[in-house]
Amino acid sequence: MPKSSAQRALVVGAGIAGLTTAWWLERAGWEVQVVEKAPSFRAGGYMIDFFGPGHEVARRMGLLPALEARRAPISSVTSVDSRGRKRAEISTSAYEAVADGVISLLRGDLAAAIRDDLRSPIRYGATVSASDFDDFDLVVGADGVHSRVRELVFGPSSQFVRYLGHHTAAFSFRDAELSARIGYRYQMLTVPHRMIGCYAVRDGAMAALMLYRSESSALPADPAAELRSRFGDLGWVAPELLSVVPEEIYYDEVSQVDMPVWHRGKVVLVGDACGAVSLFAGHGASLAMTGAFVLAEELAAGVDGAFERYQARMKPVVAETQAFGRKFIGWMAPTSAWRISVRDMAFRLSGLPVVRRLIRGSVTPAVPADIVA
Repeated sequence: MPKSSAQRALVVGAGIAGLTTAWWLERAGWEVQVVEKAPSFRAGGYMIDFFGPGHEVARRMGLLPALEARRAPISSVTSVDSRGRKRAEISTSAYEAVADGVISLLRGDLAAAIRDDLRSPIRYGATVSASDFDDFDLVVGADGVHSRVRELVFGPSSQFVRYLGHHTAAFSFRDAELSARIGYRYQMLTVPHRMIGCYAVRDGAMAALMLYRSESSALPADPAAELRSRFGDLGWVAPELLSVVPEEIYYDEVSQVDMPVWHRGKVVLVGDACGAVSLFAGHGASLAMTGAFVLAEELAAGVDGAFERYQARMKPVVAETQAFGRKFIGWMAPTSAWRISVRDMAFRLSGLPVVRRLIRGSVTPAVPADIVA
């Protein structure tokens, strides 16, 4: 810009959106303070397919070598039955033809790569109140679907959060025998309204993802017990996974955030806080990094009107991806056995160019190539 040392930014949330925002702001001359309510850095999480405009942002940040080093060596996505027998499979090469430049890695590994290149301090175990904003020229709420900043400035979550009828959980653990048995394949067992998947990460580590339909968005008091109740009757490796659920896991409702305005005064929201697209849409990490970049770029072009220009560029893309996510529920969480069979058939035929084109339209939302100018 550059900014004088008097201009200070508070970034609330040390996830992908917050860390990326802090990275760009500090390099534009802002004095940045990052605060995070979690007691420490959140590692692990679920596997993401990282590509699209966020990939270009990561390239401009010089992070691609670090992301490639953290790439999960997944060779295929495999649908299995309750006995672990292969029903259908799509190879990594076929999937990469669908999603150009995709890097599969744990969400926490992407966040770690950004954090490791950040100069600004991060204060963990910190919550914020409206009075904390007084000492800053800019306040960025990057604190997720359940944003405290959004609640303080814009009102209760019920006004903005759209529940998509499912809960999800993700956790990692170490089991060399199971890791060797599963191998570097994302394997998943799907029955109507429920899905359980797992994959080897590295050095005997495993990661698991569970998804199920629930009429209520209310989160259980004991997530591990809830998972055992919901998935205890499934076969394959479900009993082994349920026996090692750690105390601290990622567990949440699957929701989207839809807001008419993303800013008020000196406060602006970024990432899931203003435009969560949901697990069903994917691309949340990519859009989080894109939104952070666009916000910083518009601030660099001139503080007056920067928030409006940022929202004008990002909101149509977020809305398109959210609409895609709502349509994708039937693909990721099929409601019937025949829908599961149709999805598996698409996997089996994924080597055919015509089927790849159909899958591309089914799993990748339309994001303008020039969103990162």
